[in-house]
Amino acid sequence: MSKCLIRSAAIVGLTATAVPPAYAQDEEEYGSIRQRIRVEQNFIAGDNLGLESPSEGRTSLSTTRLTYGLQRETATQQLSLAVGAGLRFGNIATGNTMKTGFVDPLIAFRYNREGANALFSFDADYQQTDISLDQPLWTFLDSDGIVTPPADFSDIRGSGERRAYNVGAFLETGLNDPFGLRLRARTSGTNYIDTTDADLDDYDNTSLGLTGLFRFNPVTTATVDLSYLKYSSADSADTDRETRAVQAGFIRELSSISTLTFSAGFSTVDSTLTDPITGVRSTTRAEGPVGGIDYDTAMPNGTFNVGFDVYQNQDGQRGTLLMARSLELPSGSLSGNIGVTQLDQSDPQVIGGLNWVYNLPSSRFTLILDRAVYTDSSDEDRLTNLLVAGYSHEINQVSSLSVDLSMSYTEAAVGEDATERAGLVVAYNRELNENWSFNTGVAFRTLQDNDIGEADATALFFGIGRNFDLSR
Repeated sequence: MSKCLIRSAAIVGLTATAVPPAYAQDEEEYGSIRQRIRVEQNFIAGDNLGLESPSEGRTSLSTTRLTYGLQRETATQQLSLAVGAGLRFGNIATGNTMKTGFVDPLIAFRYNREGANALFSFDADYQQTDISLDQPLWTFLDSDGIVTPPADFSDIRGSGERRAYNVGAFLETGLNDPFGLRLRARTSGTNYIDTTDADLDDYDNTSLGLTGLFRFNPVTTATVDLSYLKYSSADSADTDRETRAVQAGFIRELSSISTLTFSAGFSTVDSTLTDPITGVRSTTRAEGPVGGIDYDTAMPNGTFNVGFDVYQNQDGQRGTLLMARSLELPSGSLSGNIGVTQLDQSDPQVIGGLNWVYNLPSSRFTLILDRAVYTDSSDEDRLTNLLVAGYSHEINQVSSLSVDLSMSYTEAAVGEDATERAGLVVAYNRELNENWSFNTGVAFRTLQDNDIGEADATALFFGIGRNFDLSR
């Protein structure tokens, strides 16, 4: 189950989300600048797309999407740009606030530059989607096969617009000098428009960081790190939270294959909230030591890692001990981790995960299990259990079948209910000729929590698309 195949099924079947177009041709054919326009026509018909209880009824949609992608690469720079939007028409279920007409604009920009003694990167994204067409878990797989869902993943339900932005920059100087600096900045947020779920609150995050690196010799580097985090939410308490931390430590290469990292410091968390009855704003502070120790080593058939870290949030200190092992196998790969985490006076909780990829001559199977602490859109730690499984089979040179399954269980926290989600997509994919391709299939989704009870949605989808390469 390749990542591209997973994403293709999800985009055509459940979303109108665009990703930067992929380029199969090599750089010798296109040169240093590559451009592509992709045109897609998608149809979907489904019951209760908003996962409401009782069911909101049937929705039928036709969406035409246009996406432009550009990539430029030199020996020292990489630049990419994706811009897209769609036109949607159809019959919307009663009570669903999904919009038609011009919908789902997207812009994504990336720039990286590597000099002789410095690195710089910048990225910016803006994406607007409909909540009824929420993305399944497998669309949040990163390049390492790790699932990184957005903070509001467990909260999304109903219909309305979700607008998300993300802007970040990173600069490192003195790569080859005795002293170096790393500067990082990022701001992101999510806004909701015309939602049927009144519990969805806008939220924003900002982070700033500065790290000094003192290279005493080729194997030892001392570090001093300053960080600042700000969280704001338009919830009933107008929550504002600021976290400041300072840490010092070192990075020591114990051998050609082993590294030891250590840091220790102090953190303060100031939370300002409005009393819903009196309207008075007040600030509370939580503070304590933070830091961690981490050991990495390469092994003949993979890697081994063990680490312990402590961080501070508004509810207290959380300590986590985790061991991880990865293996390269003749037919794929296998990696796993296991550990324990504890928040101040609460009971210790077992965490861990498994990532398995198994390749056959014409098929691929992927299984991802994960139990970890995620920070949700309310800035609360939530123990979350995830399962992502997929199977892809090449029927012949031009057609394939894919089956993708995801399940999640987000455990209850203070003021938050437990949430269960599941999704299944079965898709048939076919290349019609050199330029045209289509896929079709069926999608199932379920949601269960204490607010709405249990809801499910079923949809049939069909999509056809073509790439126009402008760099020939």
